[in-house]
Amino acid sequence: MAISSLLEAVKNLDAITQRKIATVFGAAVADAAARPLHWVYDNNALQSYIKGTYDAPEFFPQSKSPFYTLPTGETSCYWDIAESTLDAMANFQGNHYKYSAICDALIRNFGPGNPNYDMEAREVYMEKRRQGAIDGPIVGKWFHGSIIQFLSNYNNGIGSKPFGGSKVKETDGFCANLPLICSYYGTSEFEDITVDVIKTFSSWPTAVTHGVVASKIVGHLVESGSQYNILDIKSEIAQEHPEVFRSISAVEEVIEHKMDHTRAVNYVFGSPCYNPGSFQGALHAVLTSKSYSEAIRKTIRAGGCNCSRSVFAGAMCGAIYGINGIPLEWIEKTTGAERILSKCLKVYS
Repeated sequence: MAISSLLEAVKNLDAITQRKIATVFGAAVADAAARPLHWVYDNNALQSYIKGTYDAPEFFPQSKSPFYTLPTGETSCYWDIAESTLDAMANFQGNHYKYSAICDALIRNFGPGNPNYDMEAREVYMEKRRQGAIDGPIVGKWFHGSIIQFLSNYNNGIGSKPFGGSKVKETDGFCANLPLICSYYGTSEFEDITVDVIKTFSSWPTAVTHGVVASKIVGHLVESGSQYNILDIKSEIAQEHPEVFRSISAVEEVIEHKMDHTRAVNYVFGSPCYNPGSFQGALHAVLTSKSYSEAIRKTIRAGGCNCSRSVFAGAMCGAIYGINGIPLEWIEKTTGAERILSKCLKVYS
């Protein structure tokens, strides 16, 4: 079905269902928008790349990632992890959560024989990196360490939970949980499902707690849209998650000082994939923006792991601004947009 028809089908749904779809789809489009400039940690270099397109750095025409190269429009592993969950949910019987279905989807999409992720290419690159002999990015998708750890710990289904690595600091677990938030937030299962899925990718406490709170924020936004004040989450989590409370307070302090987003990410929160910095950077982009495109453009320009931050920021902005808030031009540039939106309609409507 054409993207125009799919978007029209979304707009005919009730408000909450529209927000569910806009949340997940908004994350996918944002990830694709950032992908060509993913993992550029030299911000001076990044600013030189986008000098002529500073106001619109999304879907940069050449891949500038020093780690891997893909055609513009393709998504990173962060979205691909989320889409694996979406695939699993399409096969849930009667919308009943089934953890094994998520693991099965991950094995299909990332395990031996998968069509997109080449473990050998990554290993060759990493060996060259250790030797200081890198001769350019790999061609194709970049295999995340969290997935490699999951595959090892899962051990063809005979491993013991949690399958996530104890030293994995990234946001992959939140990405995997994102589609589930839109179905299970507000239910008695939500907390257990959230921790279960996040720990599939990381059992490092800081990654788990920030993933849990990020999931709660998205849940509130799906439920209430722009009426929800994101900073209200602080009173809800103060006792149970004091570390995340402090992370959010630090974001507020940066906002009070009116610090530029790129500077805040690079000098205060940190631009790598790790939590709490990834969580804080996405939050700051959304809290200081007035549209989906403004938040994602800020995120891209800040560099580093802008894809992980874009997934969280794109999800929040999708819920806040709705499907109409995601620029049609961006949607049309996202490879597989029709496929992704069709899956969202199947799962949520």
